Amino acid sequence: MSDLTSVTGNVGVFLLTYLLHSTLAFSFVAATTYFLGRRRNRELRALAWKMVLCVPVVTTLAVTVMDVPHFGLQFPVRIAVSDAAGETSRGNPAAFQAPAVPAPLASKDDDRPQTAEETLAGGADQRFASTPFTSDRGAAGGSSDASLFKPPPSRSVWEIVLATWLLGIVVGALGLVVQITRLLQLRERAAAISTGDLCRSLNRLRRNLGIRCRVDLLRTADLPGPVAAGILRPFILIPQNICPDSVAADGQDASPSSGRELSASERDALLAHELAHVAQCDALWNLIVQIISRVFFFQPLNWLAGRELRKEMDFLADAQAALVLGQRTGLAHCLIRLGDQMSQTSGPVGPVHLAAGMAAFRSTLGQRIETLLDTDNDLRRMPRWSRLAAFAVMLSGSILATAIVPRAIALATEPSSPPPMPHEGNEPMKKQVAALAMATALVIPAAGDEPATGPASPPPTAELKATPDALPPGIRKFNGMVVGRLTAKDIERGTFVVHVDAVSRVWRNSQAENPQSIVGKSVAVGGVFGKFLDVLVVTRMGETIEFECKHDGDGLKFPGEMLRKVAPYRPEDYPKLPESFRGFQGSVIADIVKKDPETFEMILKVSSVKEVWNKNAAKEPRSIEGRTMMLAGFWNRKEVYHSLKPGDRIEVGMQHIGRQSEHLTVAEFVRKADAGSKNAAMETMRRMDREAAAADGLASGQNGFRGMLVGRLVEKDVERGTFTITVDAVPRIWNKNRVGNPKAIIGQNVQAGGVSGKLLDVLVVSRVGETVEFGALHEGGPFMRVVEVLRKVAPVSPGDYPELPEAARGIKAVVTAKVVKKDQEMMGLIVEVTKVDELLAGSDAKDADSIVGRRVMLDGFWKRKELYQNLRVGDVIRSGVVHHQRLSDNLAVAESVKKIDG
Repeated sequence: MSDLTSVTGNVGVFLLTYLLHSTLAFSFVAATTYFLGRRRNRELRALAWKMVLCVPVVTTLAVTVMDVPHFGLQFPVRIAVSDAAGETSRGNPAAFQAPAVPAPLASKDDDRPQTAEETLAGGADQRFASTPFTSDRGAAGGSSDASLFKPPPSRSVWEIVLATWLLGIVVGALGLVVQITRLLQLRERAAAISTGDLCRSLNRLRRNLGIRCRVDLLRTADLPGPVAAGILRPFILIPQNICPDSVAADGQDASPSSGRELSASERDALLAHELAHVAQCDALWNLIVQIISRVFFFQPLNWLAGRELRKEMDFLADAQAALVLGQRTGLAHCLIRLGDQMSQTSGPVGPVHLAAGMAAFRSTLGQRIETLLDTDNDLRRMPRWSRLAAFAVMLSGSILATAIVPRAIALATEPSSPPPMPHEGNEPMKKQVAALAMATALVIPAAGDEPATGPASPPPTAELKATPDALPPGIRKFNGMVVGRLTAKDIERGTFVVHVDAVSRVWRNSQAENPQSIVGKSVAVGGVFGKFLDVLVVTRMGETIEFECKHDGDGLKFPGEMLRKVAPYRPEDYPKLPESFRGFQGSVIADIVKKDPETFEMILKVSSVKEVWNKNAAKEPRSIEGRTMMLAGFWNRKEVYHSLKPGDRIEVGMQHIGRQSEHLTVAEFVRKADAGSKNAAMETMRRMDREAAAADGLASGQNGFRGMLVGRLVEKDVERGTFTITVDAVPRIWNKNRVGNPKAIIGQNVQAGGVSGKLLDVLVVSRVGETVEFGALHEGGPFMRVVEVLRKVAPVSPGDYPELPEAARGIKAVVTAKVVKKDQEMMGLIVEVTKVDELLAGSDAKDADSIVGRRVMLDGFWKRKELYQNLRVGDVIRSGVVHHQRLSDNLAVAESVKKIDG
């Protein structure tokens, strides 16, 4: 065998063995983490993914380069000798005696001892037993018969493999150099932060995390999110938009009206997270991931393992940051703010894969926030002995795997040798080839989890366009549900293109003139995030999806409510209402045709219109008789919904709220039509309740309410972004409130909706029975809309929300008070007034001194954040206060505020 053939053959064996080892390692760890659950110990998961990347390289070197004993399957790889090598062997038979050639392939007269490679092949040698075509070939050099069958000169397949691999390494190295250069340029262009509160916080947190080396803090305008990078000289880059010059210089907080700068506690959380990356040497591991992924570029699982490792490093950095800060909420708020900011940027979060970004993976932000806010989740690190034990177990498993995991071995053959004749000795070869096929199949992507026998394949996409059409004017300000076939998708950007088959729902707040104008067109939708990206990943081109979208002025955006795969579009699944039936309010008798348990909707075939209510606006209510229609609104009637089945005849009260929508909503009652007189009394009572509430729209105290509510969670629906609470307190009333007696709502059940984005994460981790506080705004309809705030709070107890004396309402004065309690998130205080120092002009209080000795709520510190952060429970302050909203119990800070000696 020639030197080049030997080298290429050995490289081929090395690459094939690595492909086997890395695939088996990834499959084992992925399956283990899947069955153990994603909430298991994050340190073990990170260690496992590190070993997935590094161990296959070591084991492959051990079994292919070093003489390590091996007891597992071996897959012979034939390496054909080149034409030049063949001529050399014919001229000099001894030159053909390469170490990798098993004895049966040599001449029968060759009595040399077996080499180590031949011994390692063992009993497998029988499958290459000599035949009449190969027995004397080595000794027949120069014969005329051999020259007649001389093959034409050609390149060995392994030479092509070697050249391709080397070319891939060069390309990968160039890409890595570009990444390093971009990172160095970012550092050079960034401005150093050497003084101010940020530097003091950085040094304090660095010492608490046990980091001995210097960490530079830099500010840049080239990044949308913070990153930590550097191995020997670590540094942290903070975006300019969340760290303005004034904050970096002297620690002064900007006005919250900008909505972009972080508060002091959020900046501390940001620094703590990035320093945790430095403490964990994540930049070094990011470099290792890049090198392995680029050298072994033919193994796509390396990129997936690297991505999983980076996600786990983010979770570990969150845990360390929360521990060093002593609280979790600050870091959660920082993640929510960064996630909200990242959602407004279309580019990547980080510039390079060598840096660890706080918001590098937008799709995991919700999981990270949920993990932080889950009080049952222990963020403490494993004990040192536990980590060492886990590493020892994994290392022992790797050593064992080295000896038993299949590998490839090189066997040299002349190119003109015919295949061995079939005989009994070939059976072991067949078994090992079958095992090789099974192992290689692990790297082939699965075709999908749909059964082979099932619904027909999705319609062909040849006629579908991957490029979107221009949006028609009639769709502007649209808000609703759309059904269509997927024609293109971009997972990284969270965008997709669909060919619209139907507009299934039009929400009440939609202002589109003609929502149906997009039917038959290809439209682009953006803004997909979180768990909905998983749906987009598994959806193939041509499959049908149903999703919510709204027009925000620039295009259609996904608001985060629903995205799911559905059956291919059929017109009967999306019935249209007669124009003369729109605006209907009344009751009908209908048969259930079909149910959709996921959305709590059903399709009915109407037999008759039983009753038309006073507020009915349909021109011809009976035009629906004999036709099918869509009925929704069972979210608060789930038990009734589940008790019904297709074929049942029901009597249901309904109303058509959105005139452009094709569905009606359940109102008042749903019952089987054969219930008889048993429900007659209940129907009468519900009708009386409906007429009594008609003038108000909602129960007393809810219609037109604007303010903050606190109550216990009764039920929730995360997919719809709705929940119900029993109100325990009304801590704040806003200026535009239209309810005359807001506190009449206390003790009532309130339905809230419109939860989306970062607020949806809070709803996910809130359990029924826990207490929540949220901003509530009623603009009509059965729901309060959640705005600005949704958070978990402690159960309401006496004194948590003190009432302001009636005689003090309208007060405007300077008071002296003692701090009793602080609310860091809302930046509010509960203070005990000890003295009214001075009444200010415009005070309307009948008796200002009535608050002396009483506790009151004091807000309005958003522009005085530094002063607020320095206040402690027990401090005495002198502050100007004003009571703006007469129905509220909150006082707002006015004039000056200063801390005085007690």
